Amino acid sequence: MYLIIESRDSFGEKSSEKVSCQKEVTSKGIKYSYKNEHGDCKIFIFKDMVQITRKGVINSAQIFKDGKTTFFHYQTPYTSTKFTLKTTEMKQKKEGLFLSYEIYDGEEKVNDIEVAIKEVWN
Repeated sequence: MYLIIESRDSFGEKSSEKVSCQKEVTSKGIKYSYKNEHGDCKIFIFKDMVQITRKGVINSAQIFKDGKTTFFHYQTPYTSTKFTLKTTEMKQKKEGLFLSYEIYDGEEKVNDIEVAIKEVWN
């Protein structure tokens, strides 16, 4: 199976990637595991939250809760920073997910991001 992951941010940057992934369904939720240029990535979808982790060139663990504020560390070979993440919209569907969120460095908003994730079979 594959995931199509599309994103756009407040700077006009858009990306779209199709990644081969493994899907695991449990009583707690769904886990997608895949590799891309950033390293090993996992997306955990639970009833009321989503967690996206990356380990490799970029290391981070973001937690998304609709209408809530969370915190995450973003680490690369060049920087290690703690950010605030405000989830403004989270829609879970049978075979996909939509996230809209804001990232803050202290009190300063540094980006608005939208991400759409969809399962595909070819």
